[in-house]
Amino acid sequence: MSLPCQNLRSLPELAGLTNFTAAAKPGLSVNEVVTRLKRFHYTYLRVWNLLLSRLTAEPAYELKMLFSYHAYLCSEQVTTHRDRVAEMRHPPLGLDKIPHPGLERLFDEIRNAPTTVELCAGLYLKALPALRLAMERHLQDTNPLADAPTVRVLRQAMLDVNDMIESGQRAVAALVKEALPTGYENWLTMLDECLAAAGTLDGTHRMSDELPATIHSATPFVYDSVPRRDGRFPDPYNMGVHAEEFLYSDEFRPIDKTVLMYYKRLREIDVPEMMASILVEMGDKPWEFYRDLTRQLWDEARHAMMGETGFVKLGIDWGKFVMVNFTWSKGLNEQLTPQERHAVLWFIEQGLMNKTGKRYEWEIGMESGDPLSATYQDYDWADEVLHARIGRDWYVKNFDGVDSAAAYGSACWNKVMTDWAAWKREGKTEHRNWWPELYSEFCRLRGEAPEPNALAFSKTYAETRADLQRIAQSG
Repeated sequence: MSLPCQNLRSLPELAGLTNFTAAAKPGLSVNEVVTRLKRFHYTYLRVWNLLLSRLTAEPAYELKMLFSYHAYLCSEQVTTHRDRVAEMRHPPLGLDKIPHPGLERLFDEIRNAPTTVELCAGLYLKALPALRLAMERHLQDTNPLADAPTVRVLRQAMLDVNDMIESGQRAVAALVKEALPTGYENWLTMLDECLAAAGTLDGTHRMSDELPATIHSATPFVYDSVPRRDGRFPDPYNMGVHAEEFLYSDEFRPIDKTVLMYYKRLREIDVPEMMASILVEMGDKPWEFYRDLTRQLWDEARHAMMGETGFVKLGIDWGKFVMVNFTWSKGLNEQLTPQERHAVLWFIEQGLMNKTGKRYEWEIGMESGDPLSATYQDYDWADEVLHARIGRDWYVKNFDGVDSAAAYGSACWNKVMTDWAAWKREGKTEHRNWWPELYSEFCRLRGEAPEPNALAFSKTYAETRADLQRIAQSG
């Protein structure tokens, strides 16, 4: 189109959003934009839920971390899309409505996938690529000036979706090297048929009421809250090394304490395993509750990866030398209600704010001479301050005050039976003290002799919790 006037000194027109030609096209109506955004919102919400629903029982550590990250990304996009729909004169928002039975069937099938490869293929080969295509189409169809706020939301969202697809498809490529389940290709075709019935993910194509027959979702989904681990966790009941007893003692060097701080970080793999159960099983909460706790879950997964990276940097094969247990997440998931798990989580987070908490661990990192440990503990501390605030917002407000909230959290933790002797008697673990081997390897890699007092450390969790409070034994 020809311009009736020239821009002053050739400055960017239209705030740099677009050009006059694109801005002069009518584009989508508000109702059309809202309809598409609701489908995008539904997609993010379902992906968020199914990732959390499968996280705890997924044995592969890398996939637990991937699911944690992608669930967090989805929760952020759910929030952003809810906010954008709310801006577009549509109260009530109607975000709890299923946009089309074809989309419901699609995500029910993926959630119920009996194998990890099918779960990942459904997500990263079908659902999320369909979402990306729908967002690209929206950017092409809408007026970039009139709908500029949505354009920004989708441009930011596509950064997340592209990251999810790229890493997810790498996971699928690794998983399909193993034997594929029977009917794998037919099932993927069935997912395409679900999308087709829905008029594609954004509903811009012709829709149909005829859905393909159910395959995996013919049986109702049952959430599995039992944590599982892969072969690098050979002794998951082992409670033979009390890391906090070592860390809080004045007897040992900061550099030696750093090794067990990396262990503590890696051990935080059990927090996402437990928090996923809260998010899946605790209903009737405002969306902001789920958003905040998903952020906390992702932070805890990051902490585990900090510990993993610390061992990698040291040159230590953590799967060989470090026995990371799952007794905490397993005990809480099996023995407590979601509300009681939340109470224990807050109680522990609150305890990390005292003098033997996160500031102390950061100080140890600073004194250790290991700059990576100092960096990780600095961010770990910042994250835990956020988590304490999340706890105040969503847990403490249900009590008369902090003291009663803390008393309830501690009482809930005490309800979790620690079957130390029974686990050993049943042959599940010997509670072997693996610290001397780990510490000796650490010192060997540093070219120094182990400190005798550190090498001799042998305190266990037989009688005290991680916060050093004595516990009752069972078995």
